[in-house]
Amino acid sequence: MKETVPMESAPTVIDARIRELGGWRGKMLAKVRAIIRAADPEIVEEWKWVKATSPGVPVWSHGFIVCTG
Repeated sequence: MKETVPMESAPTVIDARIRELGGWRGKMLAKVRAIIRAADPEIVEEWKWVKATSPGVPVWSHGFIVCTG
C-alpha cells in the first residue's frame, strides 16, 4: 500500500477528512489548518503514512515537516 498521497491530491484528502470528522474535531483541524496556511502561504500540504491499519495523517511541510494533524 502507498505510504503517501500525491501532493496535488493532499488538500482534497484533508478537506474530506475535515468533513468526515465533523463536530469539534473537524472544526479544530480546519482552524489549525487555517492558522498554518496563514503563517506560511508557501506551506506544502501532504497526506502521509497511509497503511492498512491507519487512513494516514495530514502533514504540513516547508523543506521539512513543520506540523502533523
